[in-house]
Amino acid sequence: MTDKQTHGKSKIKQFESIVQNSLADTDLEIVLIEYKREGQEWVLRVFIDHPDGINIDRCETATHRVADALEINDPIATEYRIEVSSPGVDRPLTKLADFERFLSERVFVKTHKAHQGSKTFTGILKACTPTSVCVVNEHDQKEYEIPFDLIAKATLKPILNFS
Repeated sequence: MTDKQTHGKSKIKQFESIVQNSLADTDLEIVLIEYKREGQEWVLRVFIDHPDGINIDRCETATHRVADALEINDPIATEYRIEVSSPGVDRPLTKLADFERFLSERVFVKTHKAHQGSKTFTGILKACTPTSVCVVNEHDQKEYEIPFDLIAKATLKPILNFS
């Protein structure tokens, strides 16, 4: 792991606690928090969701709450930019509750290393347990049980029709 990756991962834990506390009394769900270097600057990205969807007002409220909390208790001295947004149509799936919520949906799963001959799986999320997910891969129609500890990235992968 590079120094840049180590720096980013250690700061994420500090940011997660502050962000969760700043939004605890809202009905906003924190989907994902990223802290990484982009070019010459660091970016703290917070993806949020809401039962009624995300709009500009919800993003603005969350941005102010997060910024105010970090103003009081900022874990680092380095300058960074804060971005708050919707997770989008290709929403990240990061925890068991996400996988449970989106059962029967089309997903994309990428693994850290090859699993049953592949590192990527796209298809219908058939099942999940506390230790794995089951995807019916659309390329070969086979079911693949993928352990959580192998998952590098998972997202919804809806088919969008613009007709």
